[in-house]
Amino acid sequence: MEVNRNVPILFPTKIRFRVAIAISFAFFVAYFDRTNVAVLIANQDFNQTFGIDGNKASQGLLLTAFLFPYGLANFATGPLGDKIGGRKAVSISIVIWTVLMVLMGSTSNYIFLIVLRILLGIGESIMTPACNMIVAKWFPDKERARANSAWLAGLYLAPVFSYPVIAWIISTFGWRMSFYVLGAIGLFIALPLMWFWTRDTPEQDPYITQNELLYIRSGQIVAKQFIQEDGFWKQAGVVFKNYRYWLCVFAYCGYTVGFWGIGTFMPSYLKEQRHLGFELASLIAVLPWIAATILTILGGLIGDRKVRIRALLWSIGYVLAAALSYMGILTSYVGMSVLLISLAVGLLAFTLGPMYAVIQEMVPHNVAGISFGVFNGLTYIVGSFGPALFGMIVDKTNSFNIGFYLLDIWLILTAIAVIPLWKGHRGVKLAGSKLDSGSSKTVG
Repeated sequence: MEVNRNVPILFPTKIRFRVAIAISFAFFVAYFDRTNVAVLIANQDFNQTFGIDGNKASQGLLLTAFLFPYGLANFATGPLGDKIGGRKAVSISIVIWTVLMVLMGSTSNYIFLIVLRILLGIGESIMTPACNMIVAKWFPDKERARANSAWLAGLYLAPVFSYPVIAWIISTFGWRMSFYVLGAIGLFIALPLMWFWTRDTPEQDPYITQNELLYIRSGQIVAKQFIQEDGFWKQAGVVFKNYRYWLCVFAYCGYTVGFWGIGTFMPSYLKEQRHLGFELASLIAVLPWIAATILTILGGLIGDRKVRIRALLWSIGYVLAAALSYMGILTSYVGMSVLLISLAVGLLAFTLGPMYAVIQEMVPHNVAGISFGVFNGLTYIVGSFGPALFGMIVDKTNSFNIGFYLLDIWLILTAIAVIPLWKGHRGVKLAGSKLDSGSSKTVG
């Protein structure tokens, strides 16, 4: 659709927010599936069933077995999303993880469980590229940080519910039932919402008004579609030659390592090093994710109000998260430790809305799938080593402290990588053009 920017925009409808709700819930259930292992490895019956009781490296490998193939598969599933569209991509992913949840709940073999976790990583790998594609096409630039925060909030709400709910299910019905419940939620709630409430583009939605469509398209000034004659791979090449893109890739590795390192072992840390009971540790372990839910929304609001400092917010969040995590491990008071680590996780989440908006401004719609596939793939491959290495360090030192300290150092290093983006991160033009670091109307 060709948008006339001189036509006044009157009372746009809110169909795009319905789309945000659908992808938010899909992400919520996806992360429910991923983070349930953090609760399960704090349960003795589960660990004894698979012969990994007291073996932190083997427990951490359950997360690594998901994260590494998840990252690797993004290189293929990202471009696949460009071909089949975000709606169908997410729907297929939901069906795959539903089947795998049932199989995981039915096995007692550690190797087979690892294989299923690998397949889960591959099956869910298209989620982030597809959701980024949908946001990029459905929201104007000034709303993207908030839209990102909305669907990313599902990422943090998942542990808030999964830790106490799964702990209750395990204590009442056994650990196998936790997998069956997750499969049912995906199939009977997430899938219908995704299929009936979303479309790949606003133009395909039968209920959208011309006013809302005009509002969306006229607000997508930065990183609009490249001239069609350039071709798919030529357009992708422009993105991959942009050094800002690769700085973002490296910097996001700070988040993936930090999030999965802390998230995987938080219940175990509270149970074993702070000496809390299983149910209490699982309940208290939700506090970091409550903080993350609140702060990711706050980050989105600030990121949209202060577009020019989105990259700066990224660095600030990492540095403050590292400082608070360090202090949380040092303190001898359990309550203070939980509070500080919770705020640290919350500050990591604070960066995501602005961070994804930074990337979305660099990437044209035509190649959003492959661009976010490479971005998400590389960062999750790096992040996949976090849980296993963290577990090995705990096994060698009989303490969680060194693992947390190394995560803090890594966050500082990746925060530094964002500094070149502070003065300007926008700017991909047509092939052969110079990159523009400051203009807000790069491609129109």
